[in-house]
Amino acid sequence: MTSALSAVAWVGLGANLGRRTAALAALRRELTGGSVRLEAASSELLTRAVGVRRQPDFHNQVVRLRSPTPWRAEAWLGHCERAAVAAGRRPTYHWGPRRADADVLLLGERGELHVDRPGLCVPHPELAERPFLCALLAELDPTLRHPDGWLFADRAGGFATSAAGPRAEARGAAPPGPAAPSL
Repeated sequence: MTSALSAVAWVGLGANLGRRTAALAALRRELTGGSVRLEAASSELLTRAVGVRRQPDFHNQVVRLRSPTPWRAEAWLGHCERAAVAAGRRPTYHWGPRRADADVLLLGERGELHVDRPGLCVPHPELAERPFLCALLAELDPTLRHPDGWLFADRAGGFATSAAGPRAEARGAAPPGPAAPSL
């Protein structure tokens, strides 16, 4: 079976150890080395950790990247993994703290491609349960839809965004209700 080819990747960035804002900047630099360029970057959002809650909050951001030629989904995954390591990621446990993390969320101009293989599932399987990611994707493109048809803006929960970025109350705390999970 051949892999999906895409010149565009929508990537979620996260960090909850060290200088988190600097870690996101390092991830952006590492991801855009060589021929890959940064087309768009959302604002940063501070969210609580998911799973293992007794750890620092995460800084999260979504970026849209473009390669001059289409890449296989596995190439985008490898690119993100190498960027995270170069930006300071070290081995940890599932849902553990991270100095740098980069996950492929969507592939394709409109995020339309599906990939389902061991170790790689696109769209990211937890997008619907992560309203902060939906908000950041909607910030980059308010008309963007999940390949299953739903609008990311409709799943943004309390993380309303605008051209100026997330509302102030979304930056420092999760909205009322369950804590906002991290990547």
